Amino acid sequence: MTLKAPSTTAQFRLLLQRYAHRVSITCALETGGKLAPESAFAQLETLWQTLQQEATALGIPDEDG
Repeated sequence: MTLKAPSTTAQFRLLLQRYAHRVSITCALETGGKLAPESAFAQLETLWQTLQQEATALGIPDEDG
């Protein structure tokens, strides 16, 4: 039995799920006072940039540019 590599769509869906989970945690920490707003913003910015880079690596076009 051979395993098929996940499709680009499935890979991107996993990336989005991971991104959403991390955003949720970051927002909860900031809302709960465990993380400064500036730090939370910086983390969210980094998460977004990482998601964009991973999407580009999968060949998904950037619709912003």
